[in-house]
Amino acid sequence: MLEGLRRIGVLRGDFVVIHSSFKSLGLSDGTPSDVVRTLLDAVGTEGTLMAPTFTYSYSGIWNVQPYNRETTPGRNNGIITETLRKYPGSIRSGHPTYSVAAIGKHASEVTSGKENASALGAGSSYDDAHRLGARILLLGVGNNRNSMLHYAEVAAGLPYNDIPFREFWGRAALVEREGGAVEVPLREEFPGCSLNFGIADRYLEEAGVLKRGRICSAESMLMDARDMVDVVVARLSESPAWLLCESFVCEPCALRKRRLKERGLI
Repeated sequence: MLEGLRRIGVLRGDFVVIHSSFKSLGLSDGTPSDVVRTLLDAVGTEGTLMAPTFTYSYSGIWNVQPYNRETTPGRNNGIITETLRKYPGSIRSGHPTYSVAAIGKHASEVTSGKENASALGAGSSYDDAHRLGARILLLGVGNNRNSMLHYAEVAAGLPYNDIPFREFWGRAALVEREGGAVEVPLREEFPGCSLNFGIADRYLEEAGVLKRGRICSAESMLMDARDMVDVVVARLSESPAWLLCESFVCEPCALRKRRLKERGLI
């Protein structure tokens, strides 16, 4: 696996944000812990590894688990991410819906003081990663799992980021405090649907931003976060609805297109 990471371009000292599928690696005897260990070996002691540990602890979700940064598992982020969250030396941010876990040189910097930050926009862990020159590694997944694209939507100044993914989720989160659940308001910036984000795969590759490679059995992609955001922001300035999906039952994309139309942008 280390050889595959080197071939695709991961270097010692890199700050790597990873989105991943363990199954895609096709390992017969390797474990998620082995994968995390290899990723940490790849970036070295001067590098940083960060991954999403999103919990979606919105107060409006039925029977949602209140967020506890020490114990609440991530939801739908994959076993590699969960392993990183519990790995020795890992630090997790306090954001109640979109936390991240990180290990390495910049781990404290990208996880501290996020309790009241925006989800994935300005002031978020992804904002810090962008500022620090992170690289995005999509290990066996596509850009439909790339949360930095949500950051690009905010960076582009699109007028729809205040629209929640689901209105019934609410605009507050549940946080565990002193054994009970407390409702805390969220910043009015919400990541939406990513169903259409795969449209960025070929676009970024043709723009010279994205490099493809195989890591074990996993078709993977690596890109510089700053370059990726610059290219996507430029594309969104020309076509603000570019990342929105076409499904007629998708609430967030329908509402966001309506907002763009009301503003005369589409």
